[in-house]
Amino acid sequence: MRHTADIIIVGAGLAGACAAFTLSRDHQVHVLEANEPASGASGAAAGLVNPFMGRRARPVWRLREALDAVPTILKHADAAGLFPDTGVLRPAVEPDQVEPFQEAADAHPDLATWLSPGAVQKRYPAVRPDRGALYIPHGGAVDVGAMVQALLDAAEARGATVETQAPVLYWRETPNAAVAEVDRGDDTEELRADRVLLALGQGFPPFPELRRLGLSGVKGQTVRVRQPKNLTGTLPPLSGRGYVVPDGDTLVLGSNYNHDFDDLAPDPDATAYIQEKTSKMISNLDEAHVLDETAGVRVKHVDTNEPLLGPLPRRDRLWTFTALGSKGLLTAPHLALHLPTYLHDPTKIPDPVSLHDE
Repeated sequence: MRHTADIIIVGAGLAGACAAFTLSRDHQVHVLEANEPASGASGAAAGLVNPFMGRRARPVWRLREALDAVPTILKHADAAGLFPDTGVLRPAVEPDQVEPFQEAADAHPDLATWLSPGAVQKRYPAVRPDRGALYIPHGGAVDVGAMVQALLDAAEARGATVETQAPVLYWRETPNAAVAEVDRGDDTEELRADRVLLALGQGFPPFPELRRLGLSGVKGQTVRVRQPKNLTGTLPPLSGRGYVVPDGDTLVLGSNYNHDFDDLAPDPDATAYIQEKTSKMISNLDEAHVLDETAGVRVKHVDTNEPLLGPLPRRDRLWTFTALGSKGLLTAPHLALHLPTYLHDPTKIPDPVSLHDE
């Protein structure tokens, strides 16, 4: 049994990569990933940084800190260019969205602005809805796969070890160490560390200790299409009926929510649904040429719908960082930036996301 690190992180999606980067500053970190980095939901997400979510533009938990955490962690990893300063436009697609969108702008004037229908058309003539829109100047979009890789690369530059194709079969703790059992093909190997941080995302179902946390998987899909030829003017990331994220001469469209699924293969019906609903914001997207489809499973907590962070129940050295859901791009960097403090003193983990009292 080898002692390979201070902290073993199981999973190299968004949560695992953010944790690996922040913890590698002061700790020896060993990341174990069963497949490749960002191979789950992190690789399927379009990476919309939108702090006013849902049909009624409700602010995410710790709104300002979460919004600041994305550029902060990327800057520290020398990857600030992954988050261009484009803003996010939230068209009011339905009539009942106008009032809550205006209220969000009134409540947070430094973070959001209400644009009249005329102002939307003047700035963004390709956008269809004529009811106005909520503009979030500090939002934007990030290539989540590239962000995960940049954070892992920066962690490795600090001395972290990142292993792929290294599935963890089991974990346990002793009075003096946390242990992860790794599948090595014809054999297994037990690795010791002071802590094991489980950031498995959609990989949780085989493990009863994680299933008991009340986790649920929701399959989502994104679709990459060629930009329609008649699209005019600049276009920021859009979040209205689904979302539209420009990427070069293509658009990434999303998303759907499938609670009952048998596999992770992209679904043609989901593609048609996503194209149809996003065409309510940009004309002809329902007829755009499909270049690629990607599916993944978002993991959420069935009761709180907030992330979970902290030692597992009745454990000291075995921790989890999971249930990011659709808000993970905002919450994962924020929580990871404070993770060194939380590991030293779990009582400082904020109650809405804490496991330490369970």
